[in-house]
Amino acid sequence: MTHANRETETTSEHLRARELDEALRSCVRKQIAIDAKIAVMLAEMQAGKLWRQLNCTSLTDYGRRVLGYSSTKTSDLLQIGRRKDLPELIGALEEGAFGYKVAAEIARVATPEDVKDWIQKGQELRLSELKAEARGEDPRERVVLDLLQEEFRAFDSGIEFVRKGGGPWEVGAIVALVFKDFLERHAQGGAQRREKTAPRNDRYRIHVDVCAECGRASQETSRGAMAIGRGELERLRCDAEVLDLREGARGRVTRTIPSRVRNYVWGRDRGTCQVPGCGLRGGIDIHHLDLWWTGHEPGRMLVLCGEHHDQVHEELLRIDGWDGEWRFWTRDGLPLRGNLGLLPLGDGSGLLAG
Repeated sequence: MTHANRETETTSEHLRARELDEALRSCVRKQIAIDAKIAVMLAEMQAGKLWRQLNCTSLTDYGRRVLGYSSTKTSDLLQIGRRKDLPELIGALEEGAFGYKVAAEIARVATPEDVKDWIQKGQELRLSELKAEARGEDPRERVVLDLLQEEFRAFDSGIEFVRKGGGPWEVGAIVALVFKDFLERHAQGGAQRREKTAPRNDRYRIHVDVCAECGRASQETSRGAMAIGRGELERLRCDAEVLDLREGARGRVTRTIPSRVRNYVWGRDRGTCQVPGCGLRGGIDIHHLDLWWTGHEPGRMLVLCGEHHDQVHEELLRIDGWDGEWRFWTRDGLPLRGNLGLLPLGDGSGLLAG
């Protein structure tokens, strides 16, 4: 495939992705607006106990048997609909500012005087963070485990072992304690080191051959050598070990990023992908905003996950900034932020990230 054909195909894929994104966001926004109307109607039905006229035993029974809602969803929507003193909240829900779960949490704590502040928080915070702030607690995350019986027996025995040893009682705290201990003991190949050094994934390596003359690259596989594209090669070169085979046995392995620079960048970014809303910490790379062979200025380097690193080198994601103050744009110039709100695009027929 020629470069021109590939560029045409990429443009077509991007346009189609935008179309689907706009259509999906439009559907979600309409769905959220419908939830706002349902909340108001459920509140009216509950106020007059009109569910009795439909041979139901309660509003929850009506929601379950007629609407197919869980008791929690019916309760959340009722909480919203009852707050007639907060028209701004209903309006924000109708406009698709956030989903009904966020609106229900705001409805539980907001007053007419501070509702606008809570609406702003609802747009900026994750649901778990919003709940924590509303209740004056530290944010909590819910994790559901799906274990085989053999795995559960080991899990259950481990929980009891920690409890009997005087450890914490809550299961979540025990799991966090076990993982924290594991990570501390096995960091840097098992060494008991606490300094913030960037992991090198030494147990997992790939070997890439690059021709010094033509620049073509390939990787050996069980089915022979396979070509590596320019974008992928540049991503790999951002943070790699290099050995010039032309020097024979005298050749020395060097790294494209000095260890001290690598450790600083990794520590500054906390080993976490810096793209807004991502936050992945596994399979991370360090990316040079400038050409890697021109130098390693820490202020122009940042941590990215493998997928976003690929997107940068495929020119689907653009980044600029300095030393942690980054700005991100999509291929067509739209800014990326952590909260992908449902905002009008153009004439209002579509939606975009904003």
